[in-house]
Amino acid sequence: MTGPHRGVQKPEEWTVVDDLPRPVPVGRAELEVLEMYLGPALDDLLRALKP
Repeated sequence: MTGPHRGVQKPEEWTVVDDLPRPVPVGRAELEVLEMYLGPALDDLLRALKP
């Protein structure tokens, strides 16, 4: 195969590279997305924990 594609690798051959800065910067847009999608689930979990 030519070009930038290396082909499909098997999961056991994958390499994960974490070169993100510490701490990972999180902006307002990321927080809004998390709140939008995880907010209802977190509300349900916390509601279930109340005695």
